[in-house]
Amino acid sequence: MDTSTFDPTRAVVYDLSRGQVTLQGRSPVLVLAAEALAQVCGRLDAASLRQFGGVLGKQAGTRIRERLNAATATLETMVDQLGGEVCLAGLGSLAIERWGQALVVRIEGCPLGVPGHELMSAYVEVALQVAVEREVTALVLERGPESFRLLLCSRAGSTRVKSWLSAGGSWGDALAALHHNPRNDVVGGSY
Repeated sequence: MDTSTFDPTRAVVYDLSRGQVTLQGRSPVLVLAAEALAQVCGRLDAASLRQFGGVLGKQAGTRIRERLNAATATLETMVDQLGGEVCLAGLGSLAIERWGQALVVRIEGCPLGVPGHELMSAYVEVALQVAVEREVTALVLERGPESFRLLLCSRAGSTRVKSWLSAGGSWGDALAALHHNPRNDVVGGSY
């Protein structure tokens, strides 16, 4: 059984002589004021936010894949690794909720406000796609002032849930409907 946990030791490296900050000594990053980034994100359209989040997610997924064997990683290990990446980026804390067979990501404390929901949806989606080499869609289910939820599902599942939500259904009812007729639409079990 894989018992690895996210190890932040030397995850962020400050090279003051070169004026650089890197993640794991390789990926250059910037230390920015969250308020400044939130303002920029607030001016971007949904497609641009998703593109930006996807770039960040791809980098996180690559780091996760390098640390883990996705074929044997447990859900708990994957959550731990992805949550560590989200925390390192200063984008909040991440937890997984099980709703039957469906997996829902809950993110709390994202400093980017409402634009952060779309950005983080793409971040989680692409990070998992890269880390586990499997198609995953992260659909925003619930938006709150302090946290939001993303459903991990297939594209077909995402389309079905969007139609249920646009018809006035609750996200809880949509998850129940997926659970009773999953058609491989939900991401569940081990990776």
